[in-house]
Amino acid sequence: MKRTVAKGFLWVAGTMALIRGARYLAFLVLGGVLAPTDFGRFAAIFVIVNGLALFQGFGLGHALICRQERVDESSDTIFLLSAALGAVFLAVAWAGAPLVESFFGEEGLAAPFRLCAVFVLVRALQTVPARLFEKRLAFQKRVLPGVVGSVTYACVVIVLAFRGAGVWALVAGEVTAAAGETVTYWVLSPWRPRFRFRADIARQDVSFGWLVLGGTMAIFLFQALDRVTISKMLGTHQLGLYAFVLTLGALPANYAVRAFNTVLLPSYTLPGVDSGKRRELFLRAVSYVAALGTLFAVGVVGLGGYFLEAAYGDKWLGAVAAFSILAVLGVFRSFSALSEDLIVAAGRPSLFRWINLLRLLLAACGVWFGARHGGITGVATVMAGATVVACIVGWVAVGRLTGFSLRNLGASFAGPLGAGAVSALVLLAAARALPEEASMAGLAGAGVLVTVVFLVSWLTFDRKTRGEWSRLMARARPDDGRGSEGR
Repeated sequence: MKRTVAKGFLWVAGTMALIRGARYLAFLVLGGVLAPTDFGRFAAIFVIVNGLALFQGFGLGHALICRQERVDESSDTIFLLSAALGAVFLAVAWAGAPLVESFFGEEGLAAPFRLCAVFVLVRALQTVPARLFEKRLAFQKRVLPGVVGSVTYACVVIVLAFRGAGVWALVAGEVTAAAGETVTYWVLSPWRPRFRFRADIARQDVSFGWLVLGGTMAIFLFQALDRVTISKMLGTHQLGLYAFVLTLGALPANYAVRAFNTVLLPSYTLPGVDSGKRRELFLRAVSYVAALGTLFAVGVVGLGGYFLEAAYGDKWLGAVAAFSILAVLGVFRSFSALSEDLIVAAGRPSLFRWINLLRLLLAACGVWFGARHGGITGVATVMAGATVVACIVGWVAVGRLTGFSLRNLGASFAGPLGAGAVSALVLLAAARALPEEASMAGLAGAGVLVTVVFLVSWLTFDRKTRGEWSRLMARARPDDGRGSEGR
């Protein structure tokens, strides 16, 4: 079981590295080409489109992964439901585009919003083939679709941005990436719909999906709350500053957790996987996410402002403080996502919903105050605080479901936090040696130094991780021939 999960994670992690690597490189290039207002206009558009996509999904993908019987019939039924909902929401978006423009008070948003809404239908069409690969732990099949989508995004968005397309570049990049991904999934998938609809299956999957959707919609509203508040109170320029550093600060959540949860959710639901095995898988995932998150947060807090100045001059310096806070928010979003998928896999989607409603309520109570008195930094602080509280509640819930103690959780954090403390001290010393005029060479040198110190410290403090990596390296060594002779 552990070997299957580890192999699956390596496949998914490799895929995510290719996908996110290309996307983030493109995004870093865009930071120097597009204006903050372009990012702000796209953030306003996409927050609505993403909400429509979540509604369209209706938690049906989770229902398919967790289903144990009549999977073929469920696949056909979910395909028809997803396609129908995608078409309906696309039609609603096209008709309601002027309302979106009016709501944000930005002229010219209706047309790019209509194009961006195509994303909803395109993503609906990939739900079943993509989820079936996950359900069967065929994670290697996800490599090519992800790479195609990522490369398509990078090519389209960069070419259009340099041609002066502004917000249209970001919109076209998302839509064409989703289209490339979906086509590739269908080419690779052996599954084909038989266009049969089973009402009893639909009721079961929709009932499960409805409970998951409640939590998912709370997540969407939480993620939309900050952007809508900033847009309405502070304007599109400030929203662009916030959206840019929010994307950079979400790196741990977008990479590590997507990789882990893609593997863990179907693994949690395999026959014979009890609470003890779930606990072991969860705690190891927490330890690795804590390591990546701690290293990332230390780097952003210590070098985030230096990076923004070295790469872009003074263009994004108004978001330095928010960048540091949003990096912490990204780390705790990672932990929350790990807890939430285990809760869903354990058959408690209603608990998943209530945790996210709590986070939404906490953020809603403070975001207006944060925007008024602290600008985008105040908003970032409120959102991070709400996420930390929800994360702690999620840990308590998972502990009760799987039986781990506070001591078990502390052991998962001990190595990463110890390494983080050492690397933070090294970073303080390295920061003093950096030239006053920000340079990418100095930044790269400090970044490599801190990363090496962190990894060495982590493996020194964390015996379990050191053993795992030793075994991994031993298996990776070429056979010297003695093993085959012995057999």
